[in-house]
Amino acid sequence: MNIYADLLVEDIEEEQEVKEEHVKPLTDSGVIVIHFRESDDLRVIYPRLENADYDFLRSIVSTLNVADKEAVSNEVTLSSGMNIFYTARRIDLGAADDYIVLYTSMSSVEDAVAVLRKQLFTVAVIVILCSLFISYIIAERISRPIDDMSAMADKWSKGDETIRFKGGSYTEIDELANALNKAKTEVNKTNKLQRDLMANVSHDLKTPLTMIKAYAEMIKDISGNNKEKRDKHTQVIIDESDRLTLLVNDILNLSKLQSDADRFELKKVNLSVLVEAVLYRFDAVVNERGYKLEREIDKDVYVFVDEKKIEEVIYNLVGNAINYAGEGKTVKVFLKLNGDNASLEVIDDGKGIDSEKIQTIWDRYLRYSETHQRAVKGTGLGLSIVKAILDHHNLEYGVISKEGLGSNFYVVFKVLPESVGGEGDE
Repeated sequence: MNIYADLLVEDIEEEQEVKEEHVKPLTDSGVIVIHFRESDDLRVIYPRLENADYDFLRSIVSTLNVADKEAVSNEVTLSSGMNIFYTARRIDLGAADDYIVLYTSMSSVEDAVAVLRKQLFTVAVIVILCSLFISYIIAERISRPIDDMSAMADKWSKGDETIRFKGGSYTEIDELANALNKAKTEVNKTNKLQRDLMANVSHDLKTPLTMIKAYAEMIKDISGNNKEKRDKHTQVIIDESDRLTLLVNDILNLSKLQSDADRFELKKVNLSVLVEAVLYRFDAVVNERGYKLEREIDKDVYVFVDEKKIEEVIYNLVGNAINYAGEGKTVKVFLKLNGDNASLEVIDDGKGIDSEKIQTIWDRYLRYSETHQRAVKGTGLGLSIVKAILDHHNLEYGVISKEGLGSNFYVVFKVLPESVGGEGDE
Protein backbone atom coordinates (compact mmCIF):
# COMPACT_ATOMS: atom_id res chain seq x y z
CA MET A 1 0.00 0.00 0.00
CA ASN A 2 1.36 3.43 -0.94
CA ILE A 3 0.05 6.48 0.90
CA TYR A 4 0.08 9.99 -0.60
CA ALA A 5 -0.85 12.73 1.86
CA ASP A 6 -1.97 16.29 1.01
CA LEU A 7 -1.51 15.85 -2.79
CA LEU A 8 -4.08 16.61 -5.47
CA VAL A 9 -5.32 13.71 -7.55
CA GLU A 10 -3.91 15.13 -10.81
CA ASP A 11 -0.49 15.45 -9.15
CA ILE A 12 -0.62 11.84 -8.02
CA GLU A 13 -1.57 10.60 -11.50
CA GLU A 14 1.75 12.00 -12.76
CA GLU A 15 3.78 10.30 -10.00
CA GLN A 16 5.44 6.94 -10.82
CA GLU A 17 7.31 6.53 -7.57
CA VAL A 18 6.47 7.67 -4.10
CA LYS A 19 9.25 9.09 -2.02
CA GLU A 20 9.52 8.86 1.75
CA GLU A 21 9.50 12.61 2.22
CA HIS A 22 5.97 12.82 0.77
CA VAL A 23 4.63 10.75 3.62
CA LYS A 24 3.78 12.48 6.87
CA PRO A 25 1.32 12.07 9.77
CA LEU A 26 -2.34 13.04 9.19
CA THR A 27 -3.01 16.75 9.60
CA ASP A 28 -6.23 18.61 10.56
CA SER A 29 -7.63 18.09 7.07
CA GLY A 30 -6.49 16.77 3.75
CA VAL A 31 -6.73 14.22 0.96
CA ILE A 32 -5.14 10.71 1.03
CA VAL A 33 -4.78 8.53 -2.08
CA ILE A 34 -4.06 4.82 -1.44
CA HIS A 35 -2.48 2.35 -3.90
CA PHE A 36 -3.00 -0.96 -2.18
CA ARG A 37 -0.80 -4.06 -2.65
CA GLU A 38 -1.01 -6.99 -0.22
CA SER A 39 2.81 -7.58 -0.22
CA ASP A 40 3.63 -4.12 1.05
CA ASP A 41 4.95 -3.80 4.59
CA LEU A 42 3.73 -0.37 5.44
CA ARG A 43 5.47 -0.17 8.79
CA VAL A 44 8.90 -0.66 7.21
CA ILE A 45 8.28 1.66 4.27
CA TYR A 46 6.55 4.39 6.32
CA PRO A 47 7.95 4.30 9.86
CA ARG A 48 6.66 7.83 10.58
CA LEU A 49 3.02 6.70 10.59
CA GLU A 50 1.54 5.47 13.80
CA ASN A 51 0.19 1.92 14.02
CA ALA A 52 -3.31 3.28 14.57
CA ASP A 53 -3.02 5.28 11.36
CA TYR A 54 -2.10 2.09 9.46
CA ASP A 55 -5.06 0.38 11.04
CA PHE A 56 -7.29 3.33 10.18
CA LEU A 57 -6.32 3.20 6.49
CA ARG A 58 -6.58 -0.58 6.30
CA SER A 59 -10.02 -0.47 7.94
CA ILE A 60 -11.22 1.91 5.24
CA VAL A 61 -9.95 -0.39 2.48
CA SER A 62 -11.44 -3.45 4.20
CA THR A 63 -14.80 -1.73 4.62
CA LEU A 64 -14.94 -0.78 0.98
CA ASN A 65 -13.79 -4.21 -0.24
CA VAL A 66 -15.68 -6.51 2.13
CA ALA A 67 -18.96 -4.57 2.01
CA ASP A 68 -18.44 -3.89 -1.69
CA LYS A 69 -19.45 -0.26 -1.11
CA GLU A 70 -18.81 2.59 -3.47
CA ALA A 71 -18.29 5.06 -0.64
CA VAL A 72 -18.17 5.12 3.14
CA SER A 73 -18.32 7.95 5.68
CA ASN A 74 -17.67 7.89 9.40
CA GLU A 75 -16.30 9.74 12.41
CA VAL A 76 -13.21 8.27 14.18
CA THR A 77 -10.54 9.18 16.72
CA LEU A 78 -6.88 8.68 15.68
CA SER A 79 -3.99 7.56 17.88
CA SER A 80 -2.96 11.19 18.23
CA GLY A 81 -6.31 11.88 19.86
CA MET A 82 -7.56 13.87 16.91
CA ASN A 83 -11.23 13.36 16.15
CA ILE A 84 -11.87 13.40 12.40
CA PHE A 85 -14.69 12.88 9.95
CA TYR A 86 -13.85 11.18 6.64
CA THR A 87 -15.36 10.10 3.36
CA ALA A 88 -13.66 7.41 1.24
CA ARG A 89 -14.35 5.72 -2.10
CA ARG A 90 -12.63 3.82 -4.93
CA ILE A 91 -11.03 5.76 -7.75
CA ASP A 92 -9.40 4.76 -11.02
CA LEU A 93 -5.71 5.74 -11.29
CA GLY A 94 -4.70 2.80 -13.47
CA ALA A 95 -3.95 0.36 -10.63
CA ALA A 96 -6.16 -2.50 -9.55
CA ASP A 97 -7.12 -1.04 -6.18
CA ASP A 98 -6.97 2.72 -5.73
CA TYR A 99 -8.80 4.67 -3.02
CA ILE A 100 -9.21 8.31 -2.05
CA VAL A 101 -9.93 9.55 1.46
CA LEU A 102 -11.13 13.08 2.26
CA TYR A 103 -10.95 13.93 5.93
CA THR A 104 -11.22 16.90 8.23
CA SER A 105 -10.72 17.45 11.94
CA MET A 106 -13.93 17.73 13.92
CA SER A 107 -12.33 20.42 16.03
CA SER A 108 -12.31 22.78 13.06
CA VAL A 109 -15.97 21.92 12.41
CA GLU A 110 -16.80 22.54 16.05
CA ASP A 111 -14.98 25.86 15.90
CA ALA A 112 -16.96 26.79 12.80
CA VAL A 113 -20.20 25.72 14.50
CA ALA A 114 -19.31 27.79 17.55
CA VAL A 115 -18.67 30.82 15.35
CA LEU A 116 -21.92 30.26 13.48
CA ARG A 117 -23.81 29.80 16.75
CA LYS A 118 -22.41 33.08 18.05
CA GLN A 119 -23.26 34.85 14.81
CA LEU A 120 -26.77 33.38 14.74
CA PHE A 121 -27.32 34.46 18.34
CA THR A 122 -26.17 37.98 17.49
CA VAL A 123 -28.39 38.08 14.41
CA ALA A 124 -31.35 36.71 16.42
CA VAL A 125 -30.91 39.40 19.08
CA ILE A 126 -30.76 42.11 16.40
CA VAL A 127 -33.83 40.71 14.61
CA ILE A 128 -35.80 40.53 17.88
CA LEU A 129 -34.88 44.10 18.79
CA CYS A 130 -35.80 45.34 15.31
CA SER A 131 -39.08 43.41 15.47
CA LEU A 132 -39.92 44.94 18.84
CA PHE A 133 -39.14 48.42 17.54
CA ILE A 134 -41.19 47.95 14.36
CA SER A 135 -44.05 46.42 16.37
CA TYR A 136 -44.01 49.40 18.72
CA ILE A 137 -44.15 51.84 15.78
CA ILE A 138 -47.03 49.94 14.14
CA ALA A 139 -48.91 49.57 17.43
CA GLU A 140 -48.45 53.28 18.10
CA ARG A 141 -49.80 54.19 14.67
CA ILE A 142 -52.80 51.93 15.18
CA SER A 143 -53.55 52.80 18.80
CA ARG A 144 -53.17 56.59 18.52
CA PRO A 145 -56.28 57.11 16.32
CA ILE A 146 -58.19 54.61 18.47
CA ASP A 147 -57.24 56.57 21.59
CA ASP A 148 -58.36 59.76 19.83
CA MET A 149 -61.68 58.09 18.94
CA SER A 150 -62.11 57.03 22.55
CA ALA A 151 -61.55 60.61 23.70
CA MET A 152 -64.03 61.89 21.09
CA ALA A 153 -66.58 59.28 22.18
CA ASP A 154 -66.20 60.45 25.79
CA LYS A 155 -66.89 64.05 24.72
CA TRP A 156 -69.84 62.88 22.66
CA SER A 157 -71.27 61.01 25.64
CA LYS A 158 -71.16 64.28 27.59
CA GLY A 159 -73.31 66.04 24.99
CA ASP A 160 -70.75 67.54 22.61
CA GLU A 161 -72.33 66.97 19.18
CA THR A 162 -69.65 68.95 17.30
CA ILE A 163 -66.98 66.25 17.58
CA ARG A 164 -65.86 64.27 14.54
CA PHE A 165 -64.04 60.95 14.51
CA LYS A 166 -60.81 60.94 12.47
CA GLY A 167 -59.25 57.93 10.77
CA GLY A 168 -55.61 56.91 10.55
CA SER A 169 -53.13 55.38 8.13
CA TYR A 170 -54.97 52.09 7.80
CA THR A 171 -58.11 51.25 5.85
CA GLU A 172 -59.72 49.49 8.82
CA ILE A 173 -59.23 52.56 11.05
CA ASP A 174 -60.73 54.81 8.35
CA GLU A 175 -63.73 52.48 8.01
CA LEU A 176 -64.21 52.51 11.79
CA ALA A 177 -64.07 56.31 11.86
CA ASN A 178 -66.57 56.56 9.00
CA ALA A 179 -68.91 54.12 10.73
CA LEU A 180 -68.74 56.10 13.98
CA ASN A 181 -69.33 59.40 12.17
CA LYS A 182 -72.33 57.89 10.41
CA ALA A 183 -73.66 56.53 13.70
CA LYS A 184 -73.12 59.94 15.33
CA THR A 185 -75.05 61.63 12.51
CA GLU A 186 -77.95 59.21 12.84
CA VAL A 187 -78.00 59.50 16.64
CA ASN A 188 -77.94 63.30 16.39
CA LYS A 189 -80.86 63.12 13.95
CA THR A 190 -82.71 60.85 16.36
CA ASN A 191 -82.01 63.19 19.27
CA LYS A 192 -83.24 66.14 17.23
CA LEU A 193 -86.33 64.17 16.26
CA GLN A 194 -86.99 63.39 19.91
CA ARG A 195 -86.59 67.06 20.85
CA ASP A 196 -88.90 68.11 18.01
CA LEU A 197 -91.36 65.42 19.01
CA MET A 198 -91.42 66.55 22.62
CA ALA A 199 -91.78 70.20 21.62
CA ASN A 200 -94.58 69.55 19.16
CA VAL A 201 -96.40 67.06 21.36
CA SER A 202 -96.13 69.42 24.29
CA HIS A 203 -97.56 72.19 22.14
CA ASP A 204 -100.37 70.00 20.84
CA LEU A 205 -101.21 68.84 24.36
CA LYS A 206 -101.05 72.32 25.79
CA THR A 207 -103.46 73.89 23.27
CA PRO A 208 -106.48 71.58 23.80
CA LEU A 209 -105.88 71.45 27.56
CA THR A 210 -105.89 75.24 27.70
CA MET A 211 -109.08 75.40 25.67
CA ILE A 212 -110.77 72.71 27.77
CA LYS A 213 -109.93 74.60 30.92
CA ALA A 214 -111.01 77.96 29.45
CA TYR A 215 -114.37 76.70 28.19
CA ALA A 216 -115.03 74.80 31.39
CA GLU A 217 -114.53 78.05 33.31
CA MET A 218 -116.79 79.85 30.84
CA ILE A 219 -119.54 77.28 31.45
CA LYS A 220 -119.08 77.66 35.17
CA ASP A 221 -119.01 81.47 35.24
CA ILE A 222 -120.98 82.64 32.19
CA SER A 223 -123.04 80.17 30.21
CA GLY A 224 -124.15 77.78 32.91
CA ASN A 225 -127.81 78.86 32.70
CA ASN A 226 -127.79 79.55 28.94
CA LYS A 227 -128.43 76.22 27.24
CA GLU A 228 -127.40 77.37 23.77
CA LYS A 229 -124.08 78.80 24.91
CA ARG A 230 -123.52 75.93 27.32
CA ASP A 231 -124.01 73.36 24.55
CA LYS A 232 -121.67 75.27 22.27
CA HIS A 233 -118.97 75.52 24.90
CA THR A 234 -119.46 71.91 25.90
CA GLN A 235 -119.01 70.81 22.26
CA VAL A 236 -115.67 72.63 22.15
CA ILE A 237 -114.57 70.71 25.22
CA ILE A 238 -115.69 67.43 23.60
CA ASP A 239 -113.88 68.23 20.34
CA GLU A 240 -110.67 69.13 22.11
CA SER A 241 -110.91 65.99 24.24
CA ASP A 242 -111.28 63.97 21.05
CA ARG A 243 -108.24 65.71 19.65
CA LEU A 244 -106.26 64.82 22.76
CA THR A 245 -107.39 61.21 22.52
CA LEU A 246 -106.41 61.08 18.84
CA LEU A 247 -103.00 62.58 19.58
CA VAL A 248 -102.27 60.16 22.43
CA ASN A 249 -103.41 57.20 20.34
CA ASP A 250 -101.22 58.25 17.41
CA ILE A 251 -98.19 58.67 19.68
CA LEU A 252 -98.73 55.25 21.24
CA ASN A 253 -99.35 53.68 17.83
CA LEU A 254 -96.19 55.20 16.35
CA SER A 255 -94.16 54.14 19.38
CA LYS A 256 -95.34 50.53 19.07
CA LEU A 257 -94.66 50.48 15.33
CA GLN A 258 -91.14 51.86 15.66
CA SER A 259 -90.28 49.46 18.50
CA ASP A 260 -91.78 46.44 16.67
CA ALA A 261 -94.06 45.87 19.63
CA ASP A 262 -97.16 45.93 17.45
CA ARG A 263 -97.97 42.57 15.88
CA PHE A 264 -98.73 42.35 12.17
CA GLU A 265 -101.24 39.78 10.96
CA LEU A 266 -100.55 39.21 7.27
CA LYS A 267 -103.26 37.70 5.11
CA LYS A 268 -104.72 37.79 1.61
CA VAL A 269 -106.52 41.13 1.10
CA ASN A 270 -108.51 42.53 -1.81
CA LEU A 271 -106.78 45.90 -2.03
CA SER A 272 -109.35 47.26 -4.49
CA VAL A 273 -112.21 46.72 -2.03
CA LEU A 274 -110.12 48.13 0.83
CA VAL A 275 -109.33 51.36 -1.05
CA GLU A 276 -112.99 51.84 -1.99
CA ALA A 277 -114.03 51.31 1.64
CA VAL A 278 -111.57 53.94 2.86
CA LEU A 279 -112.67 56.45 0.20
CA TYR A 280 -116.31 55.93 1.23
CA ARG A 281 -115.41 57.17 4.73
CA PHE A 282 -114.41 60.54 3.23
CA ASP A 283 -117.64 61.05 1.28
CA ALA A 284 -119.23 63.17 4.02
CA VAL A 285 -116.25 65.55 4.21
CA VAL A 286 -115.93 65.71 0.43
CA ASN A 287 -119.61 66.50 -0.12
CA GLU A 288 -119.88 68.92 2.81
CA ARG A 289 -116.84 71.03 1.95
CA GLY A 290 -116.91 70.91 -1.82
CA TYR A 291 -113.90 68.64 -2.47
CA LYS A 292 -113.54 66.47 -5.58
CA LEU A 293 -112.36 62.93 -4.93
CA GLU A 294 -111.55 61.33 -8.29
CA ARG A 295 -110.63 57.65 -8.46
CA GLU A 296 -109.47 54.97 -10.88
CA ILE A 297 -109.38 51.62 -9.11
CA ASP A 298 -108.54 48.37 -10.90
CA LYS A 299 -110.73 45.55 -9.63
CA ASP A 300 -109.67 42.46 -7.69
CA VAL A 301 -106.08 43.43 -6.85
CA TYR A 302 -105.02 40.92 -4.20
CA VAL A 303 -102.06 41.48 -1.87
CA PHE A 304 -100.63 39.77 1.21
CA VAL A 305 -100.62 42.41 3.97
CA ASP A 306 -102.00 43.36 7.38
CA GLU A 307 -105.43 44.68 6.41
CA LYS A 308 -105.92 47.05 9.38
CA LYS A 309 -102.47 48.57 9.03
CA ILE A 310 -102.75 49.11 5.25
CA GLU A 311 -106.20 50.60 5.79
CA GLU A 312 -104.57 53.08 8.15
CA VAL A 313 -101.94 53.87 5.50
CA ILE A 314 -104.59 54.58 2.86
CA TYR A 315 -106.66 56.68 5.29
CA ASN A 316 -103.66 58.80 6.32
CA LEU A 317 -102.54 59.36 2.72
CA VAL A 318 -106.02 60.38 1.52
CA GLY A 319 -106.63 62.54 4.61
CA ASN A 320 -103.26 64.21 4.11
CA ALA A 321 -104.10 64.92 0.45
CA ILE A 322 -107.48 66.45 1.35
CA ASN A 323 -105.93 68.64 4.05
CA TYR A 324 -103.25 69.95 1.67
CA ALA A 325 -105.41 70.24 -1.45
CA GLY A 326 -105.21 73.56 -3.28
CA GLU A 327 -107.89 75.96 -4.43
CA GLY A 328 -109.27 73.37 -6.83
CA LYS A 329 -109.92 71.06 -3.86
CA THR A 330 -109.20 68.04 -6.04
CA VAL A 331 -107.73 64.74 -4.86
CA LYS A 332 -107.07 61.83 -7.22
CA VAL A 333 -106.65 58.21 -6.11
CA PHE A 334 -105.32 55.57 -8.51
CA LEU A 335 -104.83 51.83 -8.01
CA LYS A 336 -103.28 50.31 -11.12
CA LEU A 337 -102.17 46.74 -11.72
CA ASN A 338 -98.91 46.44 -13.66
CA GLY A 339 -97.60 42.89 -14.01
CA ASP A 340 -96.52 41.56 -10.62
CA ASN A 341 -96.99 44.96 -8.97
CA ALA A 342 -99.84 47.28 -8.16
CA SER A 343 -99.29 50.99 -7.67
CA LEU A 344 -101.40 53.07 -5.29
CA GLU A 345 -101.16 56.83 -5.94
CA VAL A 346 -102.77 59.64 -3.95
CA ILE A 347 -102.41 63.02 -5.69
CA ASP A 348 -103.39 66.50 -4.47
CA ASP A 349 -103.35 69.86 -6.28
CA GLY A 350 -101.84 71.78 -3.40
CA LYS A 351 -98.71 73.94 -3.06
CA GLY A 352 -96.31 71.00 -3.23
CA ILE A 353 -93.28 70.36 -1.05
CA ASP A 354 -89.92 72.09 -1.08
CA SER A 355 -87.18 69.82 -2.44
CA GLU A 356 -85.11 70.38 0.71
CA LYS A 357 -87.93 69.12 2.93
CA ILE A 358 -89.26 66.30 0.79
CA GLN A 359 -86.98 63.74 2.47
CA THR A 360 -87.90 64.83 5.99
CA ILE A 361 -91.69 64.65 5.82
CA TRP A 362 -91.69 60.93 6.66
CA ASP A 363 -89.37 61.14 9.66
CA ARG A 364 -90.21 64.37 11.41
CA TYR A 365 -93.08 65.31 13.62
CA LEU A 366 -93.89 68.13 11.24
CA ARG A 367 -96.77 69.79 9.52
CA TYR A 368 -95.29 71.16 6.29
CA SER A 369 -97.63 74.14 6.21
CA GLU A 370 -99.91 75.47 8.89
CA THR A 371 -101.62 77.99 6.60
CA HIS A 372 -104.27 75.59 5.32
CA GLN A 373 -107.62 74.71 6.79
CA ARG A 374 -107.79 71.11 7.92
CA ALA A 375 -110.78 69.27 6.53
CA VAL A 376 -109.71 66.06 8.28
CA LYS A 377 -108.58 65.93 11.86
CA GLY A 378 -104.95 64.97 12.30
CA THR A 379 -102.02 65.15 14.67
CA GLY A 380 -99.07 65.57 12.31
CA LEU A 381 -97.96 61.97 12.91
CA GLY A 382 -99.82 60.44 9.98
CA LEU A 383 -96.90 60.17 7.54
CA SER A 384 -94.58 58.86 10.26
CA ILE A 385 -97.11 56.10 10.95
CA VAL A 386 -97.39 55.41 7.21
CA LYS A 387 -93.60 55.08 6.95
CA ALA A 388 -93.39 52.69 9.92
CA ILE A 389 -96.13 50.43 8.53
CA LEU A 390 -94.73 50.34 4.99
CA ASP A 391 -91.18 49.71 6.26
CA HIS A 392 -92.48 46.74 8.22
CA HIS A 393 -94.10 45.37 5.04
CA ASN A 394 -90.89 46.03 3.04
CA LEU A 395 -92.88 47.92 0.44
CA GLU A 396 -91.56 50.58 -1.93
CA TYR A 397 -93.02 54.04 -1.33
CA GLY A 398 -92.24 57.70 -1.83
CA VAL A 399 -93.48 61.13 -2.88
CA ILE A 400 -93.10 63.11 -6.09
CA SER A 401 -93.69 66.81 -5.59
CA LYS A 402 -92.89 70.21 -7.01
CA GLU A 403 -93.76 73.54 -5.48
CA GLY A 404 -96.96 74.89 -6.97
CA LEU A 405 -97.87 71.60 -8.68
CA GLY A 406 -99.07 69.45 -5.79
CA SER A 407 -97.79 66.14 -4.47
CA ASN A 408 -98.07 62.50 -5.50
CA PHE A 409 -97.70 59.94 -2.69
CA TYR A 410 -97.28 56.41 -4.00
CA VAL A 411 -96.95 52.85 -2.67
CA VAL A 412 -95.96 49.80 -4.74
CA PHE A 413 -97.48 46.47 -3.66
CA LYS A 414 -96.50 42.93 -4.67
CA VAL A 415 -99.69 41.35 -5.98
CA LEU A 416 -100.85 37.73 -5.69
CA PRO A 417 -101.27 35.62 -8.85
CA GLU A 418 -105.08 35.62 -8.66
CA SER A 419 -105.24 39.40 -9.18
CA VAL A 420 -107.48 40.26 -12.14
CA GLY A 421 -106.99 43.95 -12.90
CA GLY A 422 -109.12 46.12 -15.15
CA GLU A 423 -111.06 49.20 -14.10
CA GLY A 424 -113.66 48.80 -11.41
CA ASP A 425 -116.83 50.75 -10.91
CA GLU A 426 -116.53 54.51 -10.51
